[in-house]
Amino acid sequence: MDLDEFKITWKAYEQKLDSTERLGQQLLQIVLQNRSKSTIDKMIQDLRLAFAILIGIILFFTAVIAGNAFDYTEPVHYIPACCYLVIAGVGLYFSFQHRANLRKTRLLTHDLYQALLDLIKFRTHHTKLMKRVWMLAMLSGSMVMLPAIAHKFSEDWMNTLLIILLPIGLTALSIGLATLAGMFTDPYLDELRGQLKELDELH
Repeated sequence: MDLDEFKITWKAYEQKLDSTERLGQQLLQIVLQNRSKSTIDKMIQDLRLAFAILIGIILFFTAVIAGNAFDYTEPVHYIPACCYLVIAGVGLYFSFQHRANLRKTRLLTHDLYQALLDLIKFRTHHTKLMKRVWMLAMLSGSMVMLPAIAHKFSEDWMNTLLIILLPIGLTALSIGLATLAGMFTDPYLDELRGQLKELDELH
């Protein structure tokens, strides 16, 4: 084999390697695309639980306010329950909005990297919003029974201080336990970031 024939053979071999490498990258992109779609499907399914909880809260506190279940005697006593109702409504709105964004997400192989970046961005925003919603709900929930309990105590400063500190303490305890239980962490964000990292390594 002379030099020219060797060059032609080598060039054909390099083209074959390039073609095989491109095919391998395309296959890996398709695998990552399917995994990302699966993650989105799981996120949408998990939102059903949030819908059920939030709608249950709205129905419960609507009944509490309408039927005065805790024997409130002053209009101001309804404020915590009303706050809980509003917070649950806001959380439900955010959840519906997030589901709509997830359903609109298109993961195309030629633009998968940017699509994942956008998905991580609005998922992170939603997670932060819902964390605030749950924290405010915990605070409101800890105050719902206070009006019914407060009138049983004498009106000295110690009891007043206790009544004020009780919901704060209960909220702090609830947030601490929820954090330890991982309720404020989002495993789907870790999945998406892992997929983005794998995609980045292909290029």
